[in-house]
Amino acid sequence: MVKLDPVQYPEAKELAGDLEHHLALGALLNGDSSGEVYLDNRAAPRSMFARTMKRSFLAGSSGNQGFNLALRQLFAEQLFPQGIERGEQGFSLFYAPDAWDDVIAGELLEDIYPRDLHHYYRCSRLTGNWRELLPAGYQLAEVDQALVENTDLLHHAELIDEIHSECSSVAKFLARRFGFCILSGEDIVTWCLSEYNSAERCEVGIATHPDHRRQGLAKVASLALVEKALGMGYKGVGWHCFADNQGSIATALSAGFELQDKYPAYWISYDRATALAIMGSQQFILGAYQAAIEWYQRSITQGSPPNWVYWNTACAYAKLDQREQAFNYLRQAIAHGFRDAEHITSSPHFQQWHGTEEWHDLLESL
Repeated sequence: MVKLDPVQYPEAKELAGDLEHHLALGALLNGDSSGEVYLDNRAAPRSMFARTMKRSFLAGSSGNQGFNLALRQLFAEQLFPQGIERGEQGFSLFYAPDAWDDVIAGELLEDIYPRDLHHYYRCSRLTGNWRELLPAGYQLAEVDQALVENTDLLHHAELIDEIHSECSSVAKFLARRFGFCILSGEDIVTWCLSEYNSAERCEVGIATHPDHRRQGLAKVASLALVEKALGMGYKGVGWHCFADNQGSIATALSAGFELQDKYPAYWISYDRATALAIMGSQQFILGAYQAAIEWYQRSITQGSPPNWVYWNTACAYAKLDQREQAFNYLRQAIAHGFRDAEHITSSPHFQQWHGTEEWHDLLESL
């Protein structure tokens, strides 16, 4: 496996063709974003691995055993230790063609990482006027120098964190990207930022504070960003989201985005306990509660799982009507810091036991 110098990144473009929906990769190969690119060899490359920010990509042949072995070493000896040292949670791993699916789990990495389906949408024409849709009491503001310097704004730190999550610096964002916030007084309640601007396209990063959702603010910000992008000469704006994120999908469609592709991806957590727990949560969602419990218990044996793992385990036992085990893990969840009394009492999983002495004692412990 050969690590390329940045001036050599264009050599990997042909292998990256199947991942053209991912502008993060395109921006890296075009020199518009920083990261690393590896090939099996430069003379006649067959396999590629690339990483930028919190996204990694595999392309080309998945049957290249020498490359795969070198990549497994890279994960174990460099990427994981470095990520942990930086305090990061993990990274998303995208790939094409689908044959990589057979080697990622088990050959490149342990078979403990969740695989999810994603959607990709694109918008190439403006379908609405955000000015007519902005609710009373809110103001749209462009993310410019004055806004990023206004630290008096509520949720200002979260906006800066969002910029840093997909861009190396605020200065670089202001120089090469753009975006909008929706303000309620001095409170940033929505942001919509362009990401990985490259050639004639960019992508969307968007969020709305929970207290201000269901008012169409995300649609307003999306339309404003599309209007800005098209006015600057961009030919298309991309939107990625999980296939089960109905809110994101509804917003994208309402703002004129159209579905272009569905694709799988892995979330690779640097923390083994968290990875095991997420696998358990996938089984819980599917209704496979005993399988979920087994994954959660594997997570717990790692020694330092997130406290929600104990809560989820209790919920799974409750689904199986195993009262003793459910209360056992409820008490462990509280002991490990899961102490949201409102969340615990409003959960439907334990309502059948609300009148019991055990439940009363549990609430007293809070």
